[in-house]
Amino acid sequence: MNLKRKINLLLMVFILFSIAGCLHKTDLPLLTSYAEDQRPVLIKNGTLFTGNPDEDILENVNILVRGDTIALISLDEIDAPDAQIIDAEGKVVIPGLIDSHVHSHGSGAPPSMIALPNPDHNMSAFLYAGITTVIDKGGASEDLEEMAQKIEENQIAGPRLYYSGRIFTAVDGHPAAMIRKMVFWPLSELIVSSVTVEVDSESDIAELIQENKDHGGRFTKIVVDQIPLGIPSLNSDQVARIVEASNMKNFITVAHIGSEDDILTAMEGGVRFFIHGPYRSALSEETVQKMKQAGCIVQPTLAVFDNLVLYGENQLSFSELDTEIADPVILEEYKKTPPEGADEDLADWLRNAAEYKDIKFQNAIKMRNAGIPLIAGSDSINVASFPGSTLHREMELLVTRCGFSPIEAVAAATYNPGKLYAKITDQPLLGYIREGAPADLLVLNGDFRDDITQTQNLHALVYKGKMIRRHTPEKN
Repeated sequence: MNLKRKINLLLMVFILFSIAGCLHKTDLPLLTSYAEDQRPVLIKNGTLFTGNPDEDILENVNILVRGDTIALISLDEIDAPDAQIIDAEGKVVIPGLIDSHVHSHGSGAPPSMIALPNPDHNMSAFLYAGITTVIDKGGASEDLEEMAQKIEENQIAGPRLYYSGRIFTAVDGHPAAMIRKMVFWPLSELIVSSVTVEVDSESDIAELIQENKDHGGRFTKIVVDQIPLGIPSLNSDQVARIVEASNMKNFITVAHIGSEDDILTAMEGGVRFFIHGPYRSALSEETVQKMKQAGCIVQPTLAVFDNLVLYGENQLSFSELDTEIADPVILEEYKKTPPEGADEDLADWLRNAAEYKDIKFQNAIKMRNAGIPLIAGSDSINVASFPGSTLHREMELLVTRCGFSPIEAVAAATYNPGKLYAKITDQPLLGYIREGAPADLLVLNGDFRDDITQTQNLHALVYKGKMIRRHTPEKN
């Protein structure tokens, strides 16, 4: 650990002790663990969706897992006397889910509560919900490196973790401006310096990208958006500098955007991979066609903005999976605290998001109809969005509001992101059930083709070829 980080941590500890009486620390038991019995696994007589929407769904399929890969898939009986059996008759087998946009070190608390996150619990919550791979799109590089190592060494049962590291943004751009508004100084500056790179004319972009890479970062995340409205944002020349430096490091660049103008700015700078829909302006057909011709990919993150709007309108509710995963103290805070008294600039941004609450779905429909690939990501852990459960809501919104079939929605959280992220993950078959692929498998009690919420109804979970125990919290 370098000297600067040691000093920052000591200062943060001092600050936290000073305010200990007014903060909440999520301190919950982990939701997942590796089962003691780790023999090979034989799934028998299941209905199989491979994740690839172009492949037929097969009935009465047997799947043998040996080591961390899928050894055999057959319609015939498989002789494996050393294997433990999962009886999947009447059940559906799908690939482990991929959440293409997480912030693993968030707390999920409302702005009214100062809450410390529990990253170990967060990662176990993702896996508990059937998410076997997460792509973290912005956080402290060293913290993410440490978490990835813990998972790799099986210290905790959590999903594969791939990440960008620190986010590149304008000076006092998003998320730096929001952190400074919501967190008191000097803690705000410690957080800003840990999770962002504020780009100016003097910034050595290549060196800063290399810092992320040295700590295990695999791509570059930039922000071309204004939260709250009117703050600085990267211009096309700055974007181009970052994209060029990223390309030199063999990194792709993904851009957080909020509006059609943001997309055009980022495209002018060379970006082709977009995070968010946009969520606060309509997309013109001209821009949709430009995106299609340029080969753009979009991750709409519908659920997080829908949850924020519902929170602002006092209409927020929680699913059963939310209540199993989230800190009950935080859930109670949402119930008792209306979103009043917020910073006026942030309130303006929330009103703007509410104005376009339906248009974000229309934008997704336009892009889907144009053939632009849309992949599922939750942007959790965030205000009113919790680890694991929010991705299931994302798939539900793709079906109920954007015209996706359930098969297309599950593909958007399995095979499609697995293929698109192959360069980042170095795992070409993530999200795909075929022989030789990573053994990440969900056995569902119900058929998601009839009800997309059945993706939450897990009978069994195999991750990296190992059986996972899910520890459902007791209800009060």
